[in-house]
Amino acid sequence: MLHIKQQIGLITLLVFSVATELMAKQVTVGWIETVTLGQQEFSIRAKIDTGADNSSMNAEKFLLYSKEGRQWVKFSIENKDGHRSMIDKPIVKMAKIKKKDGGSQKRMVIELDICLSGIKKKAKVNLVNRSHFKYQMLIGRSFLNPEFLVDSSKTYMIRQQCQ
Repeated sequence: MLHIKQQIGLITLLVFSVATELMAKQVTVGWIETVTLGQQEFSIRAKIDTGADNSSMNAEKFLLYSKEGRQWVKFSIENKDGHRSMIDKPIVKMAKIKKKDGGSQKRMVIELDICLSGIKKKAKVNLVNRSHFKYQMLIGRSFLNPEFLVDSSKTYMIRQQCQ
């Protein structure tokens, strides 16, 4: 039988080796990166925000309608090159989002394919008017975990795009 100190040492070693393996598989991104949205391969600059739980996207002018017994939202988004993409998705839920000023706001949430550094994931994205911000998209922790680390001193570190 191993003594308790030996058992603790083995457990610590195991946890350290698993953590090291996970970190080796993570991709480091900068605080600003280009992401690809949806099946259309539409690219847009996004702020990578580890202070945000979830991702958000600009939706200034949108159309709400019913389809297949569900609420849907249709809106367009424009990238820095002036290219536009139409997004037409069912509303997954309404989320109560905490604002910086201490209040809260209800926002529509859609599910969207987002690709960063060749890794494509479905993400829940809340819609809000971000027209007064420099970046129309914000990528939060729920998308970043566990594949990405963020280097806040860098921008546009990623060259690999989705296929």
